[in-house]
Amino acid sequence: DAAALAAAGALLAAARRPLIWAGGGANAARAELAALVEATGAGLLTSNSGRGAVPEDHPQVVGNFATTPAGRALLADADALVTIGTHFRSNETADYGLRLPGAERHIQIDVDAAALGRVYPAAHTLHADAADALAGLLPHATAADPEWTARVARVRADVRAALHENIGPQAAICDALRAVLPRDAVVARDVTIPSSSWGNRLLEMYAPESNVFPRGGGIGQGLGMGIGAALADPARPTVVIAGDGGLAVHLGELLTVAQERPRLTVLVFNDGGYGVLRNMQDRYSERRSGVDLVTPDFELLARACGLPYLRIADAGHARPVLEGAVGSDGPTLVEVDLAALGPMKNPFTPPVKIPTA
Repeated sequence: DAAALAAAGALLAAARRPLIWAGGGANAARAELAALVEATGAGLLTSNSGRGAVPEDHPQVVGNFATTPAGRALLADADALVTIGTHFRSNETADYGLRLPGAERHIQIDVDAAALGRVYPAAHTLHADAADALAGLLPHATAADPEWTARVARVRADVRAALHENIGPQAAICDALRAVLPRDAVVARDVTIPSSSWGNRLLEMYAPESNVFPRGGGIGQGLGMGIGAALADPARPTVVIAGDGGLAVHLGELLTVAQERPRLTVLVFNDGGYGVLRNMQDRYSERRSGVDLVTPDFELLARACGLPYLRIADAGHARPVLEGAVGSDGPTLVEVDLAALGPMKNPFTPPVKIPTA
């Protein structure tokens, strides 16, 4: 629709404080998205699915931090927002409570017409392939206020520094993992505290193919996803981030790892149970129920499956252990002993609504 594109282009051309939000629908339009980011000086927010559409070490990539105080402040002050192929999932919009710029400042691009305006109103809707729509907007791009682009870079640094501090000794694991992994490595993340707190945000992704995670909230999927990714592309190292509770759902798949011998590091964070549910019960109730579990001896389990085993029990162990595991040509089971490693500064607890009646 030429008229809709012209109206959206006029909004973008007038914007001095633009933001872009990339969902999974932007992954096939990487070149066009990067060109628009560069041409406008806009900040780039992403959903979990849109991570890596522009490499996350780019200074304008704020990333999956929209619901942080600084992310919310950027959204409040933006005079134009371009959203691309995102479902605005509940856990990325604070249960749909995140405030976006008003409809008159919102350009929404989606190949699915039903998605346009479904969650957040948008006066400028482009029912189109993302690459085509972004290419159509690019001639209208003008440079943002330099102070806005500088603010974006500060927010990018500040939200990462705050999360890095909050995760305590696990920051050393995140740092070591990124340092030893090649840029094109695959990171398959199960639904677990390390994934939800820092794996989905702080651990940088440089391409969508590296960013493997379950879209739903069920635990246990990460190991199978990691095995599939590792077997599909044997030249690239693959890492699975899982908790002991999630790994227990499909422990038998360790025999698949033993048989197929993929280039796979299974990084299991062992806290002896369902950590996120334990944290929720500790915060919102007066007792624990069903969250402290029998956990196998992972060293013996690895030996029984014929897998190499390594253990991280101190932040100083992270770099050498992960170098050895990732540098291997085959599989390794790495246990992170969270009792020995120590707690996060603030326990990860998702916001939940407790019925009062």
